[in-house]
Amino acid sequence: MNIGKMSLSIAKAVAVFFGWCVGLLVSAAKPETSDRPQGDGSDLFGEHNFRTGRADSGADPDGWYEDDM
Repeated sequence: MNIGKMSLSIAKAVAVFFGWCVGLLVSAAKPETSDRPQGDGSDLFGEHNFRTGRADSGADPDGWYEDDM
């Protein structure tokens, strides 16, 4: 193996490793949760709407609520 091919192989390995490191840092910076603030569309309060499968204020005119059953 000559010096040029060996240098190219080392450069490729360094580039792949650098890309992997950058990808690891970028993935660690993203929040892994999809939590929304309470009171702004949160599923943690309100009436369960069986049409949408989520909790809401109970004012959806097309919604199916427990009282409707």
